[in-house]
Amino acid sequence: MRFSIPSFAAGVLATTVLVAVPATALVRTTATDSHPNTYDGTSPSFTMNPVQFRIGTSIDDAEAPTATLCETSPWNTNIPLRLSWSGSDATSGLAGYDVWGAGPAFGGVNKEVAGTTATSYNLAGYNYGGDCGEGPLWDRSYWVVSTDNRGNTASSNEVRPDVQVWQETGRDQFGDPGITMARTGTWTASSCTCFNNGKTLYSTAAGASLSYTVSADRPGQTVAIVVEKNANRGTANISVDGGTATAVNTQASSPTHRVIVWQKTLGVGTHTVKVTNAGTAGHSRVDVDAVMLTVGQGNSSPPEPSGD
Repeated sequence: MRFSIPSFAAGVLATTVLVAVPATALVRTTATDSHPNTYDGTSPSFTMNPVQFRIGTSIDDAEAPTATLCETSPWNTNIPLRLSWSGSDATSGLAGYDVWGAGPAFGGVNKEVAGTTATSYNLAGYNYGGDCGEGPLWDRSYWVVSTDNRGNTASSNEVRPDVQVWQETGRDQFGDPGITMARTGTWTASSCTCFNNGKTLYSTAAGASLSYTVSADRPGQTVAIVVEKNANRGTANISVDGGTATAVNTQASSPTHRVIVWQKTLGVGTHTVKVTNAGTAGHSRVDVDAVMLTVGQGNSSPPEPSGD
């Protein structure tokens, strides 16, 4: 017996044959750089963020250097800072970042980190001055260079780790007038060799405040507050120019000295930083030990390296 195939079935089979394609043609491909190692004159995108303090870390105690360095003047030479940045390259991708340093401390120009994929670098800030004997030993700057897979580069400007440190009264490390400080409520001076330069101001009264007038003369300057933390310490509300305050917990299970607890990057101009005791029940004491300000990123291009 013979069977005939209905015409509509034949059409289906024919159609199936016509649209069949090799499986490999269904694989979706992505664009790639056909010349990944060829210089094309286009720099990667690169952004250096303002220098930040490392919140939760302690600054070193301000103390006099050796006898040959400016007699008994106190200096902070280990203030925890962090450089951070971001970069991208849409064509070939980034190969990595180099962190450079320059100055007598580096013996000239030196590559501190080569080809890292990290986007931050920790360093020590200081307020040691070059006008006080052997100052150049602390004179240094940093910058970061990003490199893409074609060898194109982009660089930040020089960044200096200089930090201005004022005491809780607003005076500088020599006791000279530095920044204006105003207080409301009762604040009492407390002395301990564990405090920065030997003293703090503290209050146990809710609403008591200290206000500091700080001037930033270049973009990217960051202000920070340093406190003493302990089991009987409470919450401080910190604000800038009357804005929304940040609640900062200064309690710790054991004494922790000279702790950086708050920071904010300022715009160019004069600002008021206000620290207010929140009056935490059961542990109402709040201390202020120091106020700090970074120097910000400079406008100068980094020096040309003589080699790697």
